[in-house]
Amino acid sequence: MALIGIGGWSTVIADAAKRSKKVELVTCFTRTPEKRKAFAEKYECDEEKSFEDVIKRDDVDGVLLTTPNAIHAEHAVLAAQHGKHVFVDKPIANTMADGKEIVKACQEAGVVLLVGHDMRRLAGNRKVKELIDGGAIGDPIQVEANFSHSLGFDLTPDTFRWRGDDSGCPAGSLMTMGVHHADTLNYFFGPIKSAFSFFNKLYIPAEVEDVTATIFEFESGVLGYLGSNYASPKANWIYVYGTKANLLCSLSLPEVPFEEYLKIWPVVDRYTKLLLFEKGKDGAQEIPLSEGDPILEQIDEFAHCIQTGAQPETDGQGALVALALIRAAIDSAQTRKPVEVKV
Repeated sequence: MALIGIGGWSTVIADAAKRSKKVELVTCFTRTPEKRKAFAEKYECDEEKSFEDVIKRDDVDGVLLTTPNAIHAEHAVLAAQHGKHVFVDKPIANTMADGKEIVKACQEAGVVLLVGHDMRRLAGNRKVKELIDGGAIGDPIQVEANFSHSLGFDLTPDTFRWRGDDSGCPAGSLMTMGVHHADTLNYFFGPIKSAFSFFNKLYIPAEVEDVTATIFEFESGVLGYLGSNYASPKANWIYVYGTKANLLCSLSLPEVPFEEYLKIWPVVDRYTKLLLFEKGKDGAQEIPLSEGDPILEQIDEFAHCIQTGAQPETDGQGALVALALIRAAIDSAQTRKPVEVKV
């Protein structure tokens, strides 16, 4: 594997690749020579001076893209055209056009495309899906979700990716964090057909929205809410309502510096609690959860799909479904009208 784009989250992906028994990290590329050198030394791999040099290597079967959203398509398409399998961090892209271009290029080249929507892989969310499908909550009625933290106060107007347009980070926290829950909610309940959203910029210095609120209707009739912000203490939860029971899956993440926060994700199940509130019973029942490694799971699945030709769970089409909700929310916030979610 070759890792492309060296920043905060890239270390989480690289660490997972090093833990994996199915992949070998052989080289890396980022535009800054000092970052390349430091990364190569830390992970005991080669470094390349250009992306073109990476994809010319015969010993690179796939690329791990942790580059800014706006250039995912540029790298993913070129990699696919050179026969390299593609892992790209979520969201698949900032725009539906770029996302569809990535999917098409990988399909035409016959390479694997796996998108890093890892939130559904958390033990709590896996158990929620199991309980919903098993009828434990009865018929689903409604769902609420939020993913927020105060990182926005560290974002400045001159930081490259934190502009609120398609060249940077449209929809702010909804695109970076809320898109995780957009994928997970689709995993739980299927397609969303329409959305109505409000965005505001209240507190953070960067020129990007720092609070969003979106309500939506699934094709099944289930109603939902998704909130996100860049200004509050950490919040990450999903509350599911059913005719027989409710479920609350929440992550109680510690308030630590960002570098330490990144280290939590391989062991995030330790910080997850799932509560079941049954009709006619007092209080809540805590559901036991097994501990996994959601980041490693997706890297290993990527390798498995390359070796066997299997279809990834979080593939390009699923990533487009998640992105479609975010794009509908953007359009709704601009028009102040409900918007149909179109993939």
